Amino acid sequence: MGLKWSINGRYFSEFGINVQDSKGVLDKLKPRERNSYSWAEYHGKQFDLSKPFYEAREIELQCWLRASDSNRLTENFNSFINLFDTRSTKRFTIEPFGNKEYAYEVLLNGPAELTKEFRDGIMYGSFTLKLIEPNPIKKILKTDLDTLNLSYEIDSETEIFFGDGTKQTGRGNVSLTKDYSAPSYENSGLSIVSGSGLNSAYFEVYAIPDKPNAYQFSVEVTLQSPKNIKLYVIGRKLDNTYEAVAVSTIYEGLIGKNTIAVIDEVNMPDYGKFIYKVLDSDGNEIPGIVYSNPRIETAEVIGEWQNMLGKEKIIIIAGNIEDLKNLQTPAETIWEKI
Repeated sequence: MGLKWSINGRYFSEFGINVQDSKGVLDKLKPRERNSYSWAEYHGKQFDLSKPFYEAREIELQCWLRASDSNRLTENFNSFINLFDTRSTKRFTIEPFGNKEYAYEVLLNGPAELTKEFRDGIMYGSFTLKLIEPNPIKKILKTDLDTLNLSYEIDSETEIFFGDGTKQTGRGNVSLTKDYSAPSYENSGLSIVSGSGLNSAYFEVYAIPDKPNAYQFSVEVTLQSPKNIKLYVIGRKLDNTYEAVAVSTIYEGLIGKNTIAVIDEVNMPDYGKFIYKVLDSDGNEIPGIVYSNPRIETAEVIGEWQNMLGKEKIIIIAGNIEDLKNLQTPAETIWEKI
């Protein structure tokens, strides 16, 4: 059985690079050291036997390449290593022929030193590629859909890597629609609105960033029955006129609490207050709907977005995924946990 290795969709073979050996790819992760206690009146030690947590995944690949001369060898090697020269993680994928893909979000974990050797008119090179996966426990999904619905519940923070080079953070009641025609934005985690002291339907901006930004508008709504829903964010301008500043796509709302969000570029100094309105897909009021936790957060694209329209996408949900509940998505789960 052969293997195909890639970084951000670029196969190692494009650079003439072969993998001779690997460590840490599917090895059991190193557990973090457990807290322990020694009591004067007892033998031995008492250990914390709660759920184990693990260190980041460390991967080592023994690689080699060849070329007609030293300059060509060095150029191919540098072009490959330069793939890691950005501030975001990289998608590292191993494709066993005829089997399911393994996917990781990694960073370069130390220098890669190229050793050269000239034999029989051919220049050979070898190096050790050291990678680290900061968030190593994950569930892996696959889809060829260009619009993906994804929802689940979890108390802790998870990272969602969409397979197009961008990611989002999800916690609590996660409910999102991913449109692969555009990159995903990561919100700052800090809301810049608070409830109005005069009218509970309005939310006031209390801090305006110095530079223009894209913003994520979000709100939690509790539904009494499943329903397709849409978020409208209405801004009150300084002259007391109103206009819609952001409108979401249609979400498949579920019974209970749903988080619905939309990203848009807004000149925030033009507005003083905002109203959130969630209607059904036909624009009608929803009986019994309950609003909570309205937020506005600055947002930016994290990672290197690639156009994946019409292509197969591998999605990673990383974090304490053993605590993840009620996963709902049309995507196929190819690995429950690796």
